[in-house]
Amino acid sequence: MKITYHNAGNAPETKTFKDVAEFLMLQNREIPAIQDHYEVDALYVGDEQVDFTGTIGDLFDKYNK
Repeated sequence: MKITYHNAGNAPETKTFKDVAEFLMLQNREIPAIQDHYEVDALYVGDEQVDFTGTIGDLFDKYNK
């Protein structure tokens, strides 16, 4: 899983996770891997680009069902 995101005018950053489960686990910590209010610019799960618009918090909610 690869997420490109930005925060209010800052340059985009990218974080890579082993899989969706790792993303969920790291976001669920007291200090998450990526702040929930950051906007997602691009999302890849495996080699496939996923059409997604929203924040990191929205992304967490999408996969935490």
